[in-house]
Amino acid sequence: MWALIAFSVGAIGQNLVPNYSFENYVICPREFNAPPPIPWYIPTNTGTYYLNSCDTSGFAGVPNGTIKGYPSFQYARTGVGYIFLDYNAGFFRTYIQVKLLDSLIKGHYYYAEHFVNVPNPMKYACNNIGMLFANIAIYADTNISYAPLIPANPQIINYGNPIISDTLNWIKVSGIFKAMGGEQYLTLGNFKDFTHTNNIQIQSNGIPSAGYLIDDVSVIPLDSMQLKADAGRDTTITIGDSAFIGSYTNGIDTIQWLQNGVTVIDTIRPGFWVYPTSNTYYILTQTVNGYTSRDTVYVGVQALPVSMLNFECLMLNERQVKVSWQTATEINVSHFNVQRSIDGITFETIGKVKAKGASTYTSKDPLTTHDSRFTTLYYRLEIVDNNGAISYSDIREIVLSKDNGINIYPNPSTGTFTIELPANEKGNWKLRLNDVYGKTIQEIFVSEGSSNETINIKEASGLYFLNILNLSSGKQENRKIILK
Repeated sequence: MWALIAFSVGAIGQNLVPNYSFENYVICPREFNAPPPIPWYIPTNTGTYYLNSCDTSGFAGVPNGTIKGYPSFQYARTGVGYIFLDYNAGFFRTYIQVKLLDSLIKGHYYYAEHFVNVPNPMKYACNNIGMLFANIAIYADTNISYAPLIPANPQIINYGNPIISDTLNWIKVSGIFKAMGGEQYLTLGNFKDFTHTNNIQIQSNGIPSAGYLIDDVSVIPLDSMQLKADAGRDTTITIGDSAFIGSYTNGIDTIQWLQNGVTVIDTIRPGFWVYPTSNTYYILTQTVNGYTSRDTVYVGVQALPVSMLNFECLMLNERQVKVSWQTATEINVSHFNVQRSIDGITFETIGKVKAKGASTYTSKDPLTTHDSRFTTLYYRLEIVDNNGAISYSDIREIVLSKDNGINIYPNPSTGTFTIELPANEKGNWKLRLNDVYGKTIQEIFVSEGSSNETINIKEASGLYFLNILNLSSGKQENRKIILK
């Protein structure tokens, strides 16, 4: 049997969500489409995955289970159970719904949260991870052969609606909202269509969709609790890196961030990235439903393990690349791993060079594994210190051959790419940029005789494909480009 359990955020408050961590069930899940944990239910024609440690077969167990036939490993955040939902598998969506222990009161404020994690086998991650409250139970058209979209505007979504891509930790989705009155049903899922959902690729292989494990769902009246300011965890970064402070909790009444107790740096965002160049502390003051609280976070800044003077890659001949670099300082460095990639995403170590203090280094890649299909290679240095900590250099690109006189640089880029076209080739050109799903992001027409064209991409980081077509000759080719 399930029972009401109190939940604490600063002070004890009543959690209106029954079986909030998915512990209780009618039947131990040992197969796909097993009954969801009671009293949760499925509002579409396709079920979700329920995983619980009661299954010792490894199919629907915790921490060892399977998601869509792929092995997955994750401990529950609380207890021994959690669920999985599809958030963006093309037009495919799954949801889970529950009736709250009490209806929400008109004009009253509520704090809601749940925790999500990307399972190991997922290839993509997305945004639009929402909590929808309604007066009546919401059902999708169960006559549709696939799991359909439930279109709605959820009351709870993280501030800025970021893509959540963490496969290791449980990430909080939280916010504050004012009840219209009478809401008694909660639905979890993605309520936006494919066009209005952002994705990033997080690994080269795996399940070709974005989905999340879910645990610890809470809805608490703000009258019964005190939501304390959360400035984040103290951390230490290397100079030049960034740190996230605060949280993504939406709906806080009043916010003020002070840097070193003096300078006001923000009055809107509950959390954001900072780039301090020296040890810095930040003070968050917030007011929620009349309750004011403060919290402080400290960000320590340490020197770079390596200060790089230069890092270069040079094509010596058709079968050899020279990788060279020079350091001005080295702190506690053990060695350098020279790494190569064919796509700018997945790298392999091709050489190891022992550190010797500020010096000049050289390594050669004989390209013994070079495939003629690849016209571009990417190189970086993996810097390993004596304690095993790892950092990376910038990425360098080597063009092995310029097919048809076409070159793209820099690649990878932070958003601006130059396409070098053969100026002496007759005909106009069409450049079409697609994402990994085949969706067209940009389409540009270039006049005959133009040698360079610049494209600017304002999309999520990841892999994109550029189709280059000569409209007169019909000759075309596809190139991969990487947005950092």
